[in-house]
Parts: sequence; C-alpha cells; structure tokens
Amino acid sequence: MAQDIKTLAQLLIRSLKLYGNNFIFGTTGAGMAELQDAISVEKDLKWIQALHEFTAVSSAEGYALAKNKTGIALIDRIVGTQNSIGALYSSYLNMAPMLVLSSRDIAGTHLLKDPTSHYSSKHLQIIEPWVKWSNNSQSEKMLDEDLSKAIFISQIEPKGISFITLRHDLMQRAYNGSKIKIKKFYYSKKIPDEDTINIIIGKILSSNHPEMLISHAGRNPEYVDTMIKFSEMLGIKVRERRYFMSFPLENSMHLGFSARMKPPDTRNDDLLLLLEFGILPGNAFRDDIDIIDFSTDFVRRRDIYSGGDYGSSNLFNSMDVISDLGPTLKFIMKKIKLESKDREIIGDRKEKIMEKHEKMIQEIDGETESDMKSGRLTAASIGYTINKYWKPGMSFVNGSITSNTRINQRVRLNEPGSYFSNPSGHLGSPVGMAYGIFLAKNEENYLKGIRDYKPTVCVTGDGDSIFGNLTSVLWSVKHYHLGVIYIILNNGSWAVEWPYFENTSQRYVANMHDREFIDLDEPRINFATIASGFNVKSYSVETIDELDKSMNLAVIDAEKGEPSLIDIKLEKYNP
Repeated sequence: MAQDIKTLAQLLIRSLKLYGNNFIFGTTGAGMAELQDAISVEKDLKWIQALHEFTAVSSAEGYALAKNKTGIALIDRIVGTQNSIGALYSSYLNMAPMLVLSSRDIAGTHLLKDPTSHYSSKHLQIIEPWVKWSNNSQSEKMLDEDLSKAIFISQIEPKGISFITLRHDLMQRAYNGSKIKIKKFYYSKKIPDEDTINIIIGKILSSNHPEMLISHAGRNPEYVDTMIKFSEMLGIKVRERRYFMSFPLENSMHLGFSARMKPPDTRNDDLLLLLEFGILPGNAFRDDIDIIDFSTDFVRRRDIYSGGDYGSSNLFNSMDVISDLGPTLKFIMKKIKLESKDREIIGDRKEKIMEKHEKMIQEIDGETESDMKSGRLTAASIGYTINKYWKPGMSFVNGSITSNTRINQRVRLNEPGSYFSNPSGHLGSPVGMAYGIFLAKNEENYLKGIRDYKPTVCVTGDGDSIFGNLTSVLWSVKHYHLGVIYIILNNGSWAVEWPYFENTSQRYVANMHDREFIDLDEPRINFATIASGFNVKSYSVETIDELDKSMNLAVIDAEKGEPSLIDIKLEKYNP
C-alpha cells in the first residue's frame, strides 16, 4: 500500500483519506506546494478550492456540521491563519468538529531553494482561544500521533477544532517506509449517576409549569427525536434559539423562538430545563425559578450568541448536569415512573400547551397571508415562498439577523440536520458554510458524478454578503457545480446595528435619523450583477411573483448542480 509514497506530505494526505475523508477545503499559497503536490497524486481526496482562507475554513465548518464528522481545511502559513480567524471563531461557536492544517515556515528551512517565506512561530498564540487543541508538528516520529489525536479530539464532546501547523521541511522529507497507523476511536457517552437522575425526575414531576429552552442541542441530529419524545412524555413546552433544527415548529409542544441575545420571558415558569442553552454574561433568570442546566461544557462558552471566552452567566440557583444530552434524556425516560396523578397533570399541561401552539401557528399564518395578499416582499412572504418550493433532503442556512426569526417561522423544517446558522455574530460565515453543507448532503452522488442533488438554500443580508467573501464563494460553487441557492436580503443597510445607536448615552445619531454609519445605499449593491460576473445564474427581484418564479427555476437548476443567486431588492431600511 505504501510503496508509491515518496514524501511525508503524501503520507499525511493518504492518512487523511484512510480516516474516511473525501474532501479537503483550502486555498492555494506558496507554503502549501508540497501538500498540494501530494493531493494531485492522491486523487481519492478531492481538493475544493476557495479564493480566501476565511471561505475555506467556513466551508469546512459547514461540511463538518452537516456530516457530523471532522471536516478538513488547509490554509497557507501565518498570513492564511490570520485571514481565517473569523471563520475559526464561527466554527468554535457552532461546535464544528474540524481539523485545520496550516503550513509553517521555520527560519533557515526554505521551500527548496526559494528564499521568500513568511516566517512565524506565532500561529498557536493567534488561534488558541478558539480551538480545542493545537500543536506545532515538529517531527516525522510524531506526525502519525498528532494526526490521530487531532481527529479524535475534534469529535469528542463538546466537539470543536484541532489545529496543526506543518513544517515545510518536514513535508518535503522523503518517506522512510514506516507503516501508516490508523487508530479507531470509541467515545463513551457521559450520563449522570442514578442519584442525579432521581433528583431531576423529582424536580420535573413536582413542577407545575416546566419549560425546555434549546440552543445547540440539535447539532447532533440523533438527539432531536429524543427531545421530542421527552417533551411529549412529560408535557413540557419548548422554545428554541434556532441555530440547528432542534425541534420541529409544527410539533404541538413548540411555543416559538427565543431571542438570541436576551433571556426569554419566563414569567409563568417554575422550572427551566436548559438544553445547551446559555445566557449572555450579566443576564439572569428570575431568582425563584428552579433550573436544570444540561451541557457538555462546564464553562458554557459555546451555546450563547457571540459567546466569547467568558461563557454563559453563572446560574447559581441551577442544577448543573454535565453530560451528553441525548443519552441523558433517554436514561431519564427509562427511569421515570408515572403514577395516575402524574399522568393527569401531564395531560392537562399538554392540552394547554397545544392550545397555545395552535394560536401561535394561526397568528403566524395570518400575518403571512396578509403579507402575501399585499404583494409586499417581507420576511414572512420570503419565508413562505422558500417553503413553497421546499423538498425533502434540502438544507437551509439562515444567515439573516433582523429577519431571522420571522423567516424561520415560515420555513417549516421537520428533518434533523436540515438547518444551520451562525451563533458567532461574525459576518461572512454562512455563505461559505452553505457549499460545505451541500457537499456533505450530496457526497455520494457528487463523487460518482451523478447530478441528482438536494439543494442548499442560504439566506443572508447585504451587509453579511459584502463583508463575507461572496466573490470567493461564487467562484467555488460555479467551478465545482455545487447546487447552492443564495438569497440576498438587500435593504441597503446594516440594519442590525441601528439599535446600538438608539441606546447611546446622547442619542445624537438616533435623534437626527443620521443613517450614515449603517448605510449601504447610493450606490445600492447589485448582487445579481456580481453573480453574473462569475457566470452564476442570477435574479434581481422586487415582487413576490418575481421571487416565486426565480425560486422555482433556482431549485430546478440546483438539483442539477448549478448555483443561483437571488438578489431581493427590499425597501431601504428606515429606522
């Protein structure tokens, strides 16, 4: 098997393939020549070229989340590492299992006879806050161990990023014939002891108004069905921050979406079950609410919006349960014994929750119907139109901010692993994530060249798009024939920033209605024209009918592997 391996770079690439990887997402740079040389002969590992390191890492992030396995990115030296920091932060907040490889120059070890290099030994200081494990790979002897450790660490809970720098002189070195050792991993799920489970059961059964709040729990799609059964068995209402499809909106226990940055209104609750749901530092729930706080991470840095390194507020009145959520909920359901009085209470609770759910759905549908009749392009009518052309197996990336919840209310997703978002608040991640997700969802057909695909839809704003390497993405999706539909909500503004001006101490900007600081108008960016420059089919729409026709055509093309961009010209945001 190893007779044809000439360099350690080739050994590394062969090993990645043997670990089950089919794609490596990256950019081209002078520091990566040995590795790309190896990829060119190890054809089973397909190279997906990006035009910027940020996009390379965010596409690997999307692949990792949608496949629920380690995604691989390759970036160029210290310059590429710095370019990718925002995408690393986004991946960290999404708990994406990834291995990011960065080439590295050491002074005096030039690439062959090339005297030009970016020397740096500072890679790890730059990225360390946002990765689980990092290492400068220093020797041939440790290469095998570094690789296996990095992949294993990325996959254990809480999942995250491993980052390895690869020395050029090491990658150039001739292969010495040592065997490739591929290690198999087994991760033992963490569940609480029986005493803890009994306390949890007691709290749930003694509660009158329990509620489940969910943020990241649906990142493991297999947990979704467990959460549904748990909620229905015990009559517990549910609200979620939709970063993943954690609970189907149409389920009768679902009572809507929680704001990303504010604690939800819990005025009627006496027990909260937080399922990977933290709140920003400085916030708190009411002191008289009992809390059971489920998480895989005791610091709680990754289940809140823009979580940073401090993590969730410390909930001193909480019962902290550090465990794997799905197995823990199953264990609770297995151990719980419901008496007739419990069943009666649960039945009453469920009946009231179902009434509230039905009323919520009626209100959402009523608002949608009104907007559709008016002919106006709104978050409601846009979401409704996307939903009209939705098919099983499709994936949705919602990178919008001001319209996020209202769109989510209309795109009725029921498949776990069909929805992804951006909890980091870092502009630019969703557009790259989208094509990584497309490859994950269509991997078998794509590798076989069968153009029968399940499209990915990515909705995002004009501010996010222009900030987020859209040109890099458009080239990649066209070059590789990836069936992604980009929908740009173009309102000529960074609208999400306006509330901060309303809350300044003097309110000068707000009182003068001075929009200069959030303005993206005059000229209004024409994203359809940008897309056409990459030979990507594009549509500029200003009415619901135009959106309807464009969406229909875009889905047909995406199923054949042809990307599209729909530029929705909205009224200029006028706070």
